[in-house]
Amino acid sequence: MRRSSCSSRCCPRRSSPSGFAGLFGAAPAVALAGLAVTLVAKGVADAHDAALGMLAGAAGVTVYAAVATVLLRRRAALRSALLAVPAWLPVAAVVLLPMR
Repeated sequence: MRRSSCSSRCCPRRSSPSGFAGLFGAAPAVALAGLAVTLVAKGVADAHDAALGMLAGAAGVTVYAAVATVLLRRRAALRSALLAVPAWLPVAAVVLLPMR
């Protein structure tokens, strides 16, 4: 008898692409809420650092998505996603370092 994973059997909607779209769609609201909490709890300087990190991360994920899209035309999805990861960090670093 073959066993299936609990995540796909118990929560089929969560493991579908549309379930992940809802998760990623909530990210901007969560980021803004976290930024507001940081501002109130720790002050302007920490909120400024958090906002710079968010900007750098957004630039990195944009480049990652562009590279992954190009790679998807030639390779399988998992391989394309993994090969695009190294594009993220240098872009985020280039954006973040001059701002500090």
